Amino acid sequence: MWQAPPKKPLRQRIREAGGFYHWFNATLIRLAGPPHVGVRAKPLCMNCGRQKNDHLLIGGEVHCPDGARA
Repeated sequence: MWQAPPKKPLRQRIREAGGFYHWFNATLIRLAGPPHVGVRAKPLCMNCGRQKNDHLLIGGEVHCPDGARA
């Protein structure tokens, strides 16, 4: 019957990876996949459809620019 080769002890695997941080990071990337980098979509206003960073904050309230409505 086939048997998987025995694993190295955890201490040895961590030391070979260059320390706990590098070992944990490599293990995490292998499990979760690479980090998602790039341009993220900016949130849009539900009233006018423009980006929220284009809006004005007056007296604690957010106002659409130029009174634009959808």
